[in-house]
Amino acid sequence: MAVGRISGPLLKDNLLRNGVNLAFETNLLYLDVVNSRVGINTTTPSNDLQVVGTTRTTNLQVNTTATLASFTLTGNTISSTNSTINILPSGSNGVVYQGTIDVGQFVISGSTIQSTGNINITPSGTGSVTVNSNMLINGNLHATGTITADGNIQLGDVGVGDTIAFNGEVDSDIIPSATNTYNLGSGSLEWNNVYTNNLNVSGSLTVPTLNATSGILAGSLSLSGNTITPTTANTDINLTTSGSGGITLGNFRIYNNTITNTVANSNTIFAESGTGYVSFQGTGGIIIPVGNTAQRPTPVVGMIRFNTDTMYVETYNGTTQSWQNAGVTSGSGITYSSAQSSAIEAALIFG
Repeated sequence: MAVGRISGPLLKDNLLRNGVNLAFETNLLYLDVVNSRVGINTTTPSNDLQVVGTTRTTNLQVNTTATLASFTLTGNTISSTNSTINILPSGSNGVVYQGTIDVGQFVISGSTIQSTGNINITPSGTGSVTVNSNMLINGNLHATGTITADGNIQLGDVGVGDTIAFNGEVDSDIIPSATNTYNLGSGSLEWNNVYTNNLNVSGSLTVPTLNATSGILAGSLSLSGNTITPTTANTDINLTTSGSGGITLGNFRIYNNTITNTVANSNTIFAESGTGYVSFQGTGGIIIPVGNTAQRPTPVVGMIRFNTDTMYVETYNGTTQSWQNAGVTSGSGITYSSAQSSAIEAALIFG
């Protein structure tokens, strides 16, 4: 193999081109003197140094900008003229290791994903997002679609005072998991108004009653079977209507101080049980239609009675504390049996 040499004087004269380009082996090394460029395997270098082929070096140091195909490396920035940048490690399970990834407003560092804006996770088509472990949300959770849970659901933390607000409507039954176990409300936190079509109670029902004096809730009523009982001793049961409305019990209507049988031409009967008697009491006197003589009330001034023994109407004298003839006798020709006389005397005592 021949080796070509150029002597010193000749080399100097050839390197001083004076505006004339120099080519070695046509395009193996081309000196573009006019544009101050060097080309390797090209006679038309477009940059200060252009290599057409493969370049290999142990170290490559670029102080300002490096351009590799569509990539440009400037400072700590990698950009591309293409819309997509692919990082493809070799192997079927290649891994790219990076301490922190910052993509726009999205930052992944260690086990933390954070963003200065919203984070949108959008699967393709009908795909879904699957979380295979526990999920802890320290902020708010908002869903515009349907939330479905197949397991147990716990809302709030016991004793912390968390609240639950239903701004929508409940579209299903609310059924406890065990009967006669859980409460709706408590003694200190009661519901205000309950609106329902039907109320079915298998046990006892306790409801508030109004205090007639103050009009505030005080005491309660217990409804069990066909019985209504005040749970507070010595408490009246008040059934109050509005305007001219009355209280109807069967065929009887009660309004103000009047009891009316709502069935025309029907008898109104007040009957006692056993040896008891029916008593109507007031400040003006007492009427006892029938009953045991031992149960008759103590006479007071203003009472009158019909004495079936003497056939006189008598009044009670407060001074002498005795019954005295009122000067009215029964009509002549009227006779009574002993049983009738006792019944009449027992029946008529009023003031």
